[in-house]
Formats: sequence, C-alpha cells, structure tokens
Amino acid sequence: MSTVSLIKKRFSLAALGPEDPLPDMNNVDYVHSTVVWDDSLTQEDTRYMRYGRVSSILPYLDQDGYTRDRENVMKDTVVLENPFVRAEFLPWMGGRMRSLICRGREMLHVNPVIQPCNLALRNAWCSGGVEWNVSIRGHNMLTNEPLFTELLRLEDGTAGVRFYEYERIRGIVYRLEAYLPPMSRFLFVQARIENPAGNGERPMYWWSNIAVPETKGTRVIAPADTAILSLYDAGRYRMLRTALPGYEGMDLSRPSGIKRSLDVFFDVRPNKMPFITALKEDHTGLVQCSTGFMLGRKLFVWGMGQGGRHWQEFLSDGSETYIEIQAGIAKTQQDHLPMPENTAWTWLEAYGSLTSDVDGLSYTAAAEKCQSALYEMMTRETLEKEQAGRGRAVAAARGQIVLPGSGWGALENLRRAQAGLPPVSDTCRFPESSLGEKQAPWLALLKTGAFPEADPEKAPESYMTGENWLGMLEKAPANWAQAYQLAVTYHAAGDPAGAERSLKKSLVLRESAWAFRASARLDLAAGKDSWRDKYRRALSLRPDCRALLKEYAEALLKAGLCRELIAFLDGLPDETKALPRFQFLRAAGCVGTGDFSEAERILLKPLVLPDIREGELSLSEIWSRLWEKKEGLTREEAAEKHPLPPVLDFRMH
Repeated sequence: MSTVSLIKKRFSLAALGPEDPLPDMNNVDYVHSTVVWDDSLTQEDTRYMRYGRVSSILPYLDQDGYTRDRENVMKDTVVLENPFVRAEFLPWMGGRMRSLICRGREMLHVNPVIQPCNLALRNAWCSGGVEWNVSIRGHNMLTNEPLFTELLRLEDGTAGVRFYEYERIRGIVYRLEAYLPPMSRFLFVQARIENPAGNGERPMYWWSNIAVPETKGTRVIAPADTAILSLYDAGRYRMLRTALPGYEGMDLSRPSGIKRSLDVFFDVRPNKMPFITALKEDHTGLVQCSTGFMLGRKLFVWGMGQGGRHWQEFLSDGSETYIEIQAGIAKTQQDHLPMPENTAWTWLEAYGSLTSDVDGLSYTAAAEKCQSALYEMMTRETLEKEQAGRGRAVAAARGQIVLPGSGWGALENLRRAQAGLPPVSDTCRFPESSLGEKQAPWLALLKTGAFPEADPEKAPESYMTGENWLGMLEKAPANWAQAYQLAVTYHAAGDPAGAERSLKKSLVLRESAWAFRASARLDLAAGKDSWRDKYRRALSLRPDCRALLKEYAEALLKAGLCRELIAFLDGLPDETKALPRFQFLRAAGCVGTGDFSEAERILLKPLVLPDIREGELSLSEIWSRLWEKKEGLTREEAAEKHPLPPVLDFRMH
C-alpha cells in the first residue's frame, strides 16, 4: 500500500515577514529584463520570446519583509510513501517537493534551511527541492504562498496529494496531483492549467525547477544534439544556439567545468519521450520524464566563478551546492505559449532513480544509453497509458481539504456568478469560507457597488487589476480609497494618464501617503522634478514607513543627489539607519560625495544585503566606483589592484 499523511516537522526558517505596503509602480526590475539573440536562432525559436511579458507584478505585493535571522519552527508537511519511494511536500511553500527518496537514496538537493532571497517575481524565493512555476516567466507569484491541499486515496491503494490555487494575473487555475501507486518506483506528478470561459486567450508558462546536488563528477543528459544557451548579462539575457556538449571550451553536460552562470535549453529530439537526468560519480541520479506536452528541458548552473559560489552559500547555510535540471511546456523560459480560453492543458511527469554508466562516452552515446536504461523502466507508451488510466482516476478523486489557500478563487467565482459565467474551475473547489480581510473590500464592491472608505494612515492590504474590476471601480461612488485603487488599476492597465487623474482626485478628497507616493512614481517615470516634493509629502504623513523611506532614498541615489541622500539618512532613527539596505545607500552616497573612508568601512564590515536581487550588481559596482574615484583608476586597474571581496560578489557573468 501507499500512504499519504499530514505531519508537523521542524524547520530552520527565516520568516517571510510582512508584505511590502507599496504596490509595484514601475519598481520591480525583475519583470523588465530584456532578451536578445543572434542569427543562430530561427524565427520559430523566437516566435514567443517577447510574447506575454508583464510590466508589473500587480495585483500582488512584494514579499520583502524577511531577514537572515532563522528560528526553529514546526510546519505542516505532506508525506507520500510506499516501499520504494518517499516524497515530502511543503503546502505552505507553493506545494514545493522538498525531498524525494528512491531506493533509500535522496534524489534532490534538500536545503537544510528555509532562507528567502530576492530571486522571485515577488522578491522572496528559497532554493532546494522541486518548485512549480506557472503563468509568468520567473519564479512563481505563489512560490511562498499556501495552496489548497487535499489528501487523496484511491481504491487500488494509490495515495496522493492535490495542490491548487487561483492565479490572479492570468485569471487561471492550476493544480498539481502528486501520486504514488502501491509498488511504483516512480513518483507521478500530474499538472493541469485551466483557462476558463470568458477569460480570453492568455499567455501561459510552466517550468518544474528541480534542484539536485552538484558534485564534481555530475553529468547532465537529455535527448538532444543541440541547445539554446541563455547567458546572463547585466539587465538582459543573451540567447544563442550551440552543438552539444561544447561551448567556449566547456562541456555543458558537466556542471563542475562551467565557469559562469547560464541556462542550457536542450533541443529535445522529436518523437522521443522527453527526459533529463543528473548522474553522479556512482552513475546514479534523479531522472525526470514526461508526456510529450512538456517538451522543454533545461540545465541551470551558478557556475564556478566567485559570484556563483557566493550565491550558493547565500541561499543556504554554505554546506551544500546544487544545480537545477528543469522541465517546461515551451522550448525556453523566455517563451509564453498562447492558451485559448475555455481550455485545459494536462500532462504527466514521472520522477525516479536512474543508473547508467556513461563514463568515457560521447554526449550522443551517453544520451542513447540513458534513454535505453530509462526505457527498461518507463517508456513513452507506458507513461501515456498511466496518464489515460490512473491519472484520470486521480484527477476525478475527491479528498478533504486539509489546508486552505487564499480567498481569491472564491471571490472570482462570486464575480463570475454575478456576470452569468460558470465557476473559474470545474475541478477545483474554492469555498467561501476562504474569504478573508484581503478580499473584504472587493467583496463589498462586488455586492454593493461601493468601495469602502478606509483609514488613510493604514496601507491598503490588497489590490485588484483587470478590466472587470476596473469597470466596477469606475462606477463606484468617489472616496479617497476608491480613487486611489482606481489609479493603481489604471497604472496596471498601462494608462498613466488615467492613473494621474485618479490620484489627483484621491488627494483632493483626502490626503494619503499612498497616493502621494504613487504620484511620485508616475512623476519619476515621466521625468518630472515634482517627485521629490511628493515623496516628502508622503513621508510627512507616514514617517515611520520603512518601505517609503527606502524607496525615497533609492530615488535620491538614482538621481545622483548624494549630498541630499546623506542628509536624509542622517535624519533617520538609529534602528532604521542600521538596516543593511540603508547602510548600502549610505555607502553609495558616500562614494558620490567623496567620503571614501566611510564607504570602505561600511562595505568591509562586511555589508550583507538580505534582499540583494538575482542579477543585481550594485555591490560590485559601488566597490569599483569607490576605487576608481578614490585613486583615479580605470575600471580594469581598479579590478586588478582591489579585487572584489567574495562577500560582496553576486556577479553571474
């Protein structure tokens, strides 16, 4: 028999902390990165690379309230087990599979700590295990959110767990059903995305990110002869195609020899079962395969450079390193695929252990040998048969909801019912009992046509976007909160003029820090000098809001107003001044004003930024500028004379 259970387990965990109270007003650089490619990519390769991009993470708020202080905390864990396989899932972390033991051996990289870092669309992200990324390129909007969780038990002895949630930007429902037949050597994960009627065509994305241990002898194999590389440059991705396994003298199948951070997107051969495996020195490792709909396969490495090594330590406790082998529904992670409305996409993944001796073999021969070893256990036909049979039975099974998700799916169902539309999903339940404080003002708007008046000293807890909610806000009676929310929704819809009109109205009705700040962001984007006065007005109303203080200070630095920045920082409370991001801002300001000794002192303390973003080069840039200005050196001379300390190095190229 297979079993499924919900247990409490202790974790060394840094809490997420409160969400950022300031909505994204052209402030989240992660979603704005660009992609370029050379002529080695065909028109078909690049067809969807710039399709489906978003300009904002609205209606979501940033998750940036974490630190690097960890505590031992008891948290819920779902465990699936049979005599051969044991899998652990974290329902409070997007359903992440944290551990997979096959034949008594751990297949995944199990991060010994839960340490958020700034790598996701909403900032906070944790490494390790298997993460499920949906809707928008990047780490999932819900990667650190609790999902609805059902425990499943079939009559044939199969045990499973279902995770699901409503994703608000695309307006879709996605679900995962991990299940384990009684004597199976493989764990199956069935994924489904539903784009409901009335939602229109939606750009869609899915990648399963699988962290496995990085060892000196690890070799990564997929059934491909060529690959598209994605190279990380400052603020952009550079794409090119290369024959496998070599590029610039590196064997791309051997992560320990890759110098820099990069992605390898394998051109999986047509008419083959897509798979990817990472074999260690003993010729054994994790293998992931799927039905044909999930065609994409990828290797990600941090690389052997100083910055990549530092990232590995920063994401964990420094005891282990990892790589990621990934699988997705598109050729690369720059792509979104067009998903028609009233459509469901379903596929089946299988995770298990593979043994294959590929020592001394060419990449092509190694791929053929791994494929043969996999086919002895799992073929394309048996996997398709599994999905058509037991996969359908699992999809039809109903279990008790043991842990709730958010109330947004329930709210959307109420909106759709009022509009004469069917529920957002015909397979996933969103009970009205899940509605909470974040949904309350929107529920009132839906039922009464009025957006509730609110205390302007308190930051709004939630936002909504999309033409349906925009229309309701436009018709609602005016108050400061209604006009402010309307402005944010206009901004998300790409209408800065509408946002500006609504912010002016909100401020006439009642002044708030939130409307002044949003207006300052619009002025910054438009190149207007009035942004400084508006930030000051916002801070006069909420001088205790650290997010507002930080954003204003960052704007001063970006504008080159370093003396004004230092004076502003000097006036902050001591506990705020001492925070790492404010210390960084002071160091940057000191370089700008010529106080080089103070900048050096702060940087070499050392300065540790808990929220430094993936791809952010601020620390390496300030270190270089310090020595360029202090000693009159060129950048190359500064790099040679004053090498970047490892603790400040987060470079990915």
